[in-house]
Amino acid sequence: MKPHYIPKFYLKPWEGVDGKIEVFQRRSDGIIVSKRLNRKATGYAVDLYKLPGVDPEDEHKMESAFMAPIDDEAVHARDLLLGDITPAGIRTRNAWARFVLSLVLRNPEEVAQFKTSYADLIMTPQAEFQAKYAAIRREDDPAKFEAWMVMYDATHVERSAMFAITTFIEHPRVLKLFLGMHWMIIDTSSVERKLMTSDRPVMLTQGMLQYAGHYALPLSPTRLFLATTTVDFAERFASLPAGRIVREVNRMVVGQARKYVYAVDGLHLAFVRREMGKQPPPTILGAMLKAAEARKMFEE
Repeated sequence: MKPHYIPKFYLKPWEGVDGKIEVFQRRSDGIIVSKRLNRKATGYAVDLYKLPGVDPEDEHKMESAFMAPIDDEAVHARDLLLGDITPAGIRTRNAWARFVLSLVLRNPEEVAQFKTSYADLIMTPQAEFQAKYAAIRREDDPAKFEAWMVMYDATHVERSAMFAITTFIEHPRVLKLFLGMHWMIIDTSSVERKLMTSDRPVMLTQGMLQYAGHYALPLSPTRLFLATTTVDFAERFASLPAGRIVREVNRMVVGQARKYVYAVDGLHLAFVRREMGKQPPPTILGAMLKAAEARKMFEE
């Protein structure tokens, strides 16, 4: 299976009359090239969410039963936002919040890092578990509970990590923060320069003007989604010259990119080669910490 961690529906606004988008791609040798591609030919990774140690018919359940529905439910919200309509219904807002949060951690690098961090956490000895294990341990069992767990099911930790990813995407506190934010759309069609996007399209508090808590995401070459903890910050940001907004957003989404950058044309190859990978990408841990900080401000 080839799940698209950058969903095809999300990339559609950058599609040209030829039915393709401009893709700036970092090759395995590190060289960044530009080419026109169909949306289905980019932003995917083979077996990205494959569950180990389950029956073959269930190996791709995380994609079919969790990730795909997140994308399907987000389409309506995205269409409303592109029409400059801020979703009001809780179901639509929740669908969009889940989608934006999913973009932070569904890429291959973040999934791999999450698996490693989760394994380190699970395999760290815990006195409580060790004591319970010691009470039932047989003579030929390993001395440590963690070793027994791996011996019993070598795929348990990785499989549990994959399920944990879904928990982070639907974390109640983070979703509550996002749903309570001030949402707005910024129209940048007044300037010739167009918004770009990438395989790390979500911008969090640590970027973009360093003021208040926010999420931002390019929706199209001329529309930017912004969610802020304060109306004041939203209004201040929206009042900036459109050209400056586009430059700052492009600098961030290209800087955060690791493999792919997307645009309406190939005019900015030199810019992409100069900026790609220069910014630290958002991570799920960083998102959780920033969300906690913003939530504190929101509650105050």
